[in-house]
Amino acid sequence: MIRLTVVIPFLLALVIFSASNQDPLDMWLLTYSWKCSAGVLALSVAAVAFIMGAFCLWAAELVQRRRARRAEQRIKELEAQLAQVQAASAIVQQPVVPAPSVAVHSSSPVQDDRI
Repeated sequence: MIRLTVVIPFLLALVIFSASNQDPLDMWLLTYSWKCSAGVLALSVAAVAFIMGAFCLWAAELVQRRRARRAEQRIKELEAQLAQVQAASAIVQQPVVPAPSVAVHSSSPVQDDRI
């Protein structure tokens, strides 16, 4: 939503500028020269900037996706190793059967010293 509040006024101003400046002007860049209206030049510069920004965003996202794929692959490898270790430890550990409990009474009689 914040992007739209920034982009829409910018695009509106660009379109108004392009509509207001229709007179052809002599443009030049180093040794090249041409006739073009300032509005068309502004729109073409905006389009080139948009395409370059989209490319930069795509390149950054490509790096993040590659990192995410590597991380997911590493997680799968670690989960497989964990399953192997748990299976090996289950084989090594024998279930412990508790011995039957026998009540042991002392054979010495208890003496009361009551009068």
